[in-house]
Amino acid sequence: MYLAKFFHRPPGDDDRELLLITDGDPIILGILMREDLEPGEDQYLRDEFSDMETAVAAFRRHAAELVADGYMETTHTDYTLRNLLPDPEPKPDWQKGLDNLMLAALGESLEAQAKHLAALRDTPAASEPLYLLLAANHGYFDDQDDEGIIELAQRGRDTIVARRAAKRPYYAWSIRESDLEARMLEVLSWAHLSADDPKVALEAIEEACRVDASVDRGAQRAMILIDHFPERQEEAFDYAYKYREFGGYEEIIELPAYADYVARRKGISESDKGWRWHTKKAVSESDLLQAEEELGARLPKDYREFLAQHGEGELQVRLPDDSAELCFYRPTELATQRSNLFNFIALTEDDPENIDAYFREQYGVAARDLLPVAEPAHHSRCLVINLGQGERFGWCFLWDHDGAFELEQAAPSFDAALKALTDGIAKRDATALSFLGVYLD
Repeated sequence: MYLAKFFHRPPGDDDRELLLITDGDPIILGILMREDLEPGEDQYLRDEFSDMETAVAAFRRHAAELVADGYMETTHTDYTLRNLLPDPEPKPDWQKGLDNLMLAALGESLEAQAKHLAALRDTPAASEPLYLLLAANHGYFDDQDDEGIIELAQRGRDTIVARRAAKRPYYAWSIRESDLEARMLEVLSWAHLSADDPKVALEAIEEACRVDASVDRGAQRAMILIDHFPERQEEAFDYAYKYREFGGYEEIIELPAYADYVARRKGISESDKGWRWHTKKAVSESDLLQAEEELGARLPKDYREFLAQHGEGELQVRLPDDSAELCFYRPTELATQRSNLFNFIALTEDDPENIDAYFREQYGVAARDLLPVAEPAHHSRCLVINLGQGERFGWCFLWDHDGAFELEQAAPSFDAALKALTDGIAKRDATALSFLGVYLD
């Protein structure tokens, strides 16, 4: 996690960023807001710490020193920003208060966190998702009532969803929206487990992994499966086998049944197809109709039938030394995914019509008609379907963000694209496997 504060002092030629990096051993960077400097040359400060408590105290101290030197803290939060001009505005006190609460949650006592929570209770901060998350998190570690913790975390999640739908902003400091939502779901999972409701706890952590996957969230999901859902033990072993080197799976790896699982994985032969479907809740006809209404286009028949059978399922690759998942989107996500893809492709082009013209000339489709329907876990690439009317309606391609203007492995239908992938896995084809994130020697 990257938490950034920005400081402006007229005329603005010496503005500063103070950045706290919390991943691993914490680091504080002081950065000069100068676009003419190369990365690394712009650092006026770099402090490394062995513990978060000391890092948080130092971060507070450095921020106070800048204010004492005549700098004004601004409303900016994007840690990649390199220019505060032309009109930097002072950060409101309630936002500064939320920043302080976040810092307290990272490196201060429960008692100190409680004081920050109380100080913000009658301010605009109290209705923000970040406040609700940190209040729920504090309640959990303070052994407070499970029902109250669940209410706070659920209210926080509902607030994110409602404001997203209404396109209303909320303040979350520098925390990514997906990370904030996933953290909310993590707390919900903890609290439901504490309340002896493993089914809802599992649903919450699986949703957290879908929203913003991480090793810790995967380990939490695996432990719930092992402890409460023995019929899904194989899934937990899959996660442990794939991510064991990152930690969090030690209890699972020590189980005798895990040793048997490893022996089975190592025994997978070249003749084994190496893939399987993991089916989740099937999609209803009303969900499909709603998706088509949001898209303003009909979905190909074979893709509709797939969703009705598999829902937001996964194509899982299981080879002796490698695992991968192709994760299919929910119908409610499709319109957003289409917009996200086109906006990414258009980042370097001023006229969107030029993009469509290029894609039509090269591939016979318009970029704005490409619908992402699935992505390999932890990789920025996707399987897309063309929704544009004409002879190439329903054609599928593979797209990768490293080659944003390139479409590969054209297939005349969704079924044909799936068959090409599954056949490629069975044949250990390097192209199919690399798209899924499996790289053969």
